[in-house]
Amino acid sequence: MAGINDRGGVAVLLAGVLALLAGALPARAAIDYPSAFACDAAKFNWYCDEEPQKKPDAPAKPQAKAPKQKQPDQSTALQRLEALQQRLKEARAKAVLEPTPEHVAEYIRLQNEVGQMAGVFSDVWRRVIWQNPELNYELKRPVNNAAIDTYNKERFKKEMRALDAIKKEWGIFFFFRSDCPFCHRMAPTLRFLSDTYGLTVFPISIDGRGIPEYPNPQPDNGLAERLSVKSVPMLVLGNPKTKQLIPLGSGVISAQDVIERIYILTSTRPGDLY
Repeated sequence: MAGINDRGGVAVLLAGVLALLAGALPARAAIDYPSAFACDAAKFNWYCDEEPQKKPDAPAKPQAKAPKQKQPDQSTALQRLEALQQRLKEARAKAVLEPTPEHVAEYIRLQNEVGQMAGVFSDVWRRVIWQNPELNYELKRPVNNAAIDTYNKERFKKEMRALDAIKKEWGIFFFFRSDCPFCHRMAPTLRFLSDTYGLTVFPISIDGRGIPEYPNPQPDNGLAERLSVKSVPMLVLGNPKTKQLIPLGSGVISAQDVIERIYILTSTRPGDLY
């Protein structure tokens, strides 16, 4: 055994073992690693535990090119409409300045094209209105004669209710001058409102003199200056108790307009009737 421990004996022993293994196993199974010396001899049976070689990655399949998408039209609807209008203007100008059959025909073609577009728009518009009541402005302000009559009657009722409530504490300050022809024309209207609807009128004369309908007016005590009354006749709705004043307008105003203004200024907010 001592002789086996030297280097020559080890080499002979290894050679014999390798020969036996080579005869007992198929050529590929005898040594399935490059060399016996490539393994760790400390392992059982000198088993070669090399890392398995990684298989080369399969070549990547070429990706199919995505079909080209059609580029969206970069121009906006406004730009397209302006371009069409510009074409129409150019065609019209050319037809007027150079009225050849070709130029006039081109202008007519464009005019017909625009007219057709407007017709389609108008047709779609009315269809949308018919099918969407919330978009139908005629429900608020009708244009049909029968509906207008109904609307006016309902509106007049509201105005009368407002006038009945107003006349209990409010009155109209009527600023005038005795030499003003428009004041003379306005006075009978105010007398009619007073006699018919019980509306109180406070006549105030700027020059201190009266007119036939109001021969004994109140002299101006500075109220005209306070309200910046520079033109007459001038009507101001006022509450003597609260001292609140609401100008109704200047000039000759019909009785119906006076009633309507009182209703609008006292019973509605801006935009309610539109």
